[in-house]
Amino acid sequence: MNDDEKDLFNSSLGEKIKSIRKGHNFGVRELALIAEIEHHQLINIEKGRVDIRLSTLRKIAKALKCTPKDLLDFEFEINSIKIK
Repeated sequence: MNDDEKDLFNSSLGEKIKSIRKGHNFGVRELALIAEIEHHQLINIEKGRVDIRLSTLRKIAKALKCTPKDLLDFEFEINSIKIK
């Protein structure tokens, strides 16, 4: 995966997390508190600025009452091949 594809993946994941968070009517600070992560870390994740650790993904999923698989359920392209 090249840097552009990694950026697209991170952005897509961040958008998915943000969408589910908003569906639960959680603010960034509220979800971060429940997930036991720093709110600025969650902001960076939602904006696709950072690579998320699996342990953090699990914390966010637990706080959102879903599975990590639910958070990773989105499409993106690698080398013009659509991945889901």
